[in-house]
Amino acid sequence: SAASSLEAESSRFEDYQVIFALLDRERAGYIDAPDMAAVLRSSGRTEREAGEAVVNADANGEGSFGFEAFRALVESSLSKTTFKLAARQGAPPPGGDMPVPRHYVVVTLLSILDDYRKRREAAGDYPTAASVKEVYAAMQVEEEARLHDAVANRQEAERSGVEEAHMMEAMEFNTAWSRNMEDFERQAGDIEEQTRQRHAIEFARFQEDLRQRAPMRQKFSRELLNFRRVQETLAKQSKYADAQATKLKADQLEAWEKAKIENELQLGYATKELQMKRTQARELEALQKRIQRGRDEHKEHWLNGAQRLMQSHRNMLSDLRTKQNIEQGRVSAQVRAELSPAVVKPYRPMSTVPGKLNTRDPASMSYRLH
Repeated sequence: SAASSLEAESSRFEDYQVIFALLDRERAGYIDAPDMAAVLRSSGRTEREAGEAVVNADANGEGSFGFEAFRALVESSLSKTTFKLAARQGAPPPGGDMPVPRHYVVVTLLSILDDYRKRREAAGDYPTAASVKEVYAAMQVEEEARLHDAVANRQEAERSGVEEAHMMEAMEFNTAWSRNMEDFERQAGDIEEQTRQRHAIEFARFQEDLRQRAPMRQKFSRELLNFRRVQETLAKQSKYADAQATKLKADQLEAWEKAKIENELQLGYATKELQMKRTQARELEALQKRIQRGRDEHKEHWLNGAQRLMQSHRNMLSDLRTKQNIEQGRVSAQVRAELSPAVVKPYRPMSTVPGKLNTRDPASMSYRLH
């Protein structure tokens, strides 16, 4: 962000000020050319490159460099440190107008401080060497803390990313299963409704068939039939009064028998209809049980899938935590290695004479990649 960039720029400016103040032992507001050349060698330039840079920067030939000149020369050397550290880390270095990462700046400044401490120690200026050592330690601790925080923030971002991915996966999983259950319930409802409609149609046909199969003629008792024969005989004998009395008795008996036959017929209808309804009810109940089993199986699959997904997420987080714990265990050593001033120190390869360095060919100087 813009705020963090401004904060980093301010911190970098303060680091330059502190180092320049240490180099300016006389508090004159400038450092001389030899010290400036030494600073450039410490920042990754060869002796020849450092000398050329100092000469080119000292256009007036005054042999002194103020804070802005000091800062500009050091920052011009950062390109070498940037390319070197980027190559060491297997990443392309920043290019164009992109600012040099603070980490690369700190490594360069630590290298300058380390060499300056050694020079002051060799010169017997122990108070200055002690001050430089103190600044070096403070800068190193601050950068170590920053790098530790960067690792912690990155790891937290990784965990948050895993959590967010899991939430998205869980939402997609539950959404898919919700649609699945909705489809199941819709299909189950359709099947049950179709079964009820089929039952209603079958029951209506069954009732119609029952009534069509009903006997066309009613079978009366012998007593009633005998009454009718007596009635006919009396009428033929012109015994109308007796025939009328017999007819009344026969009519009463016939009405009673018809009512009885009708009741028995309706009872038969009701019994068979009840049997039909029970058969249909058993079929519907069996269907509903099958639907419920299917519903339970769907829910069980849903639950098992959710549990597998949750376990997979827990395993992923556990693996990530294990990896991050291992990484945290290595961070301190890695950070100290990254902040080693030796990363940017030039060195001269061995000469053809055993035991001697080739000090006559500055162009042969290269950089040690640790």
